[in-house]
Amino acid sequence: MRALRERIQNVNGVLPALLACVLPLSTSVVTILAGLILLLWLIEGQYRAKILLITDNPVARAVLVYLAVLALGLLWSPDPRAGLDVLAARWKVAMFCVFLTIVIRRPRSLYLGGYLAGLTVAMLMTYLAWLGLLHYADVSEHHLTHKTFHVVYNPLLAFGIYLVLHELIWRKGLVMAWRVFLVVLAVAMIVDMFITEGRTGQLVFFVLMGLLLFQILHKRRLVALTAVCILVPAMFAAGYMASPVFRDRVETARQEISAFQVNPNTSVGQRLQFWKNSWLIIREHPLLGVGTGGFTAAYCRINTRQSPGCVATDNPHNQYVLVAAMLGIPGIVSLLLIFAAMFREAMRRHDHWQRVRMAFPIFFLVIMLTESYLKVYETGFFFSLVGAVLYAGSAKEESGP
Repeated sequence: MRALRERIQNVNGVLPALLACVLPLSTSVVTILAGLILLLWLIEGQYRAKILLITDNPVARAVLVYLAVLALGLLWSPDPRAGLDVLAARWKVAMFCVFLTIVIRRPRSLYLGGYLAGLTVAMLMTYLAWLGLLHYADVSEHHLTHKTFHVVYNPLLAFGIYLVLHELIWRKGLVMAWRVFLVVLAVAMIVDMFITEGRTGQLVFFVLMGLLLFQILHKRRLVALTAVCILVPAMFAAGYMASPVFRDRVETARQEISAFQVNPNTSVGQRLQFWKNSWLIIREHPLLGVGTGGFTAAYCRINTRQSPGCVATDNPHNQYVLVAAMLGIPGIVSLLLIFAAMFREAMRRHDHWQRVRMAFPIFFLVIMLTESYLKVYETGFFFSLVGAVLYAGSAKEESGP
């Protein structure tokens, strides 16, 4: 049994790196790998040790509290069956606890390197499409990602850019060949950010670049703040002038916002309408929300009354709005506690990855303003896997200069 357990541990230690690699490439393979990881995790046993690892981790405890509040929301849900579907769909977030007990055995760079490898392949595919060398489904030189995949791809790309620049700046002992490779990769990723269409990814890219500047100059805070205030708008202006795609997305968003009252049936207009109607749900149920699984019916009722010419939705494209509408104050508090725990751990752990631990919750707090990214398949797994990689272990184990 011991030999079998060791074999399972060895296999299961590598599988999350493969999952990180295929995360930007294939949801089907992600599902298969996640299912296999969970199966091997259950076969491996050692549940007492795993439970201790999970309950000893502040971020894991916060994740469990959030999931528990979702489960409690079934008690006041008007549709418990729909609520169970919502709860089951959050298995991606629950996998945080499983990944936490697996990745602790191997270096973090294995999993983050796997993620960057898969992201690089996805990026190269967009370049091939841009050059007219790759055509499939609706991918072409005019639309570089499959359907609406840019909603996911650009945020993942933004975090990848931050990781590459972080390693280029702070990784000690890099040989010149690796430094050149990381410079080329960072440049290619930044250019790709402005030839693809994801506005949320572009927004969080500027936020992460501002954070990176602040982290570089953190010992001189006034200089750091001045640099952020000057260089981030300069990067935005450069992107606006140099990239027709970026300029078009910015102008389209501006026009759709200004025309919202006349025509809400646009990409940005629909989001504004979703938020406006969802706010009415929150105002009617401020304390506990409409319950887990109750959002769709509640939104349909409000939409019929307030905006019958607009499409109804089961997702207001804002994580905070969705949670507040379903679970009220307990939901919002439990959601924010996850990221508060991440910030606390980032402050306590003084190792190579401390800055990335600070960037990770900022990344999610920003992108969740425009989409329910814990609900979205790829970013749900990104949260659970990369979050587990960054916050596994303890501050005591990682203290140092």
